[in-house]
Amino acid sequence: REFVIFGAGGNGGAGTSTGSAALPRTRALLEDLLPGAVSMARIGAGEIIFSALYPGTRLLPHCASSNNRLTCHLGLVCPRGPRIRVGKDWASWDEGKCLFFDDSYEHEVVHEGEGVRIVLLVRFWHLDLPEARWLPTLEEGMAQFEDMQ
Repeated sequence: REFVIFGAGGNGGAGTSTGSAALPRTRALLEDLLPGAVSMARIGAGEIIFSALYPGTRLLPHCASSNNRLTCHLGLVCPRGPRIRVGKDWASWDEGKCLFFDDSYEHEVVHEGEGVRIVLLVRFWHLDLPEARWLPTLEEGMAQFEDMQ
């Protein structure tokens, strides 16, 4: 389950729970600390969400189409059992710690424990991509996607 804090389409994004408006302090803090990630979410190139993973869940291997963005998971509620594989490496979450990865590498998630795992998931532009390239990169990606349809 996901609770969108920032995403494309205005207040929280398409398909957003209306509850995102109930997080004014969280949203203001994210806007102050992570303006690039917030702008990325607002133009549709990423999102900032609370992600809850329930026992028995498995997210099949998948990857992003490019490495223009990176992902951060801040562990909020981290029972034993949930794990993530990025490339060949397996990791787990710790409360209060960030797990960073490039989601263009194949990754998957499994939860073989008990209790809900909750992370704050933030997508942000790759550090090597200059700000002047953010919007053109998104536009190029959208054009390539439309060409594939």
